[in-house]
Amino acid sequence: MVDSTEVLHIYRRLLRAITYLPDSYARINVHNDVVERFRKHRPRSSPKHITKNRVEKARTTAGCLERAGHGNLDDLKKVLMQTHGRAGGRRRELIKDLLRPDESVLPKDDSAVKELIESPKAQEVLNRNPNPKVTAFIESQRRNHPRDSIKSKIRQLEIPKKTIWGHAPAQKLQDSKWRKWWAQTLDKLLPPVPQHEWDRLQDLALGKIPLDEFPRRRYRPVEEKDKKEDMAYRYLQLKLRSEAAQIEGAIFDPQRGLEVQTKTREEVLNENHEIPPTRARRRLYALIWSLTPTISQDEVTKKWTVTWGSGKSLIASGTLTQPSAGDMELFEGLPSLPELQPVDREKSARERRQRQAARQARWLKETMTTNV
Repeated sequence: MVDSTEVLHIYRRLLRAITYLPDSYARINVHNDVVERFRKHRPRSSPKHITKNRVEKARTTAGCLERAGHGNLDDLKKVLMQTHGRAGGRRRELIKDLLRPDESVLPKDDSAVKELIESPKAQEVLNRNPNPKVTAFIESQRRNHPRDSIKSKIRQLEIPKKTIWGHAPAQKLQDSKWRKWWAQTLDKLLPPVPQHEWDRLQDLALGKIPLDEFPRRRYRPVEEKDKKEDMAYRYLQLKLRSEAAQIEGAIFDPQRGLEVQTKTREEVLNENHEIPPTRARRRLYALIWSLTPTISQDEVTKKWTVTWGSGKSLIASGTLTQPSAGDMELFEGLPSLPELQPVDREKSARERRQRQAARQARWLKETMTTNV
């Protein structure tokens, strides 16, 4: 049986590690998720092996959160991926919201509900034909598959029109292929997030808003000494406190004594853990942004539009930016530069294929001459 004191220790360890995450949005979501899970599994009616597995999983999660708070990019990526619904429980919740049927598909009255229950064919039609929102999103992800996704591309449902004997496929075969395709599609889905969350990821990836700083580390509380402590010790404490007030950057710690702070906040944090560079963190947000879509419906046409994050800067995406006034000062007094001509990618690819074909023909001719 797992000791309740150990569970309480892990719970406090998790909450303490969450406060050091360098992302305010992640701190709120992970905190709510941890509190909800511990409250959900509070009753002691679960078998021993299940409780033990939950404790081991909580201990592993606490280690991941602590390493993420210390600046480990791999663990920080795991936390942010689960925070924004690219993995874990929030991804499943977002998929449930995406699959929730529209009001137009739901039965209107009791008679329609009864007809739906008594008619298995009507229920199959409802399950086999997702709502237009889901269909539009699946097609959008299939066309715009993120290259950084660990999941493979969504395939189209392929049901043969005829079997090898020339007959139409049986209904059981069609249902089996559809269920298999639907299960694979759900496993590969990257569900959309709300618009405000997508905008925040975009601003963090492109540098429009500053990144959250790593929270300052707190000292553990020091137990107070007995009131009957030595008078000399109390005198020295008061003496050091008065000196600390007069020295710039000096602090008085009851456990360590008088300390003079001569290092910056970043240097103090780097003594305990390595803070990743700002550029590396923005690349991490750009990666998550490229895996995150958002969906909206046009009020007039009622069509669904899916927008995916690019995950690239303007230059990396092929867009030529205009130089600033400070950049143009470097070219004062020089003749004007020639204008850049747009590159015809199709022409370049065609010429490259022609050169490859010419090299292969030349090599084949030399080989035949050598053999003769």
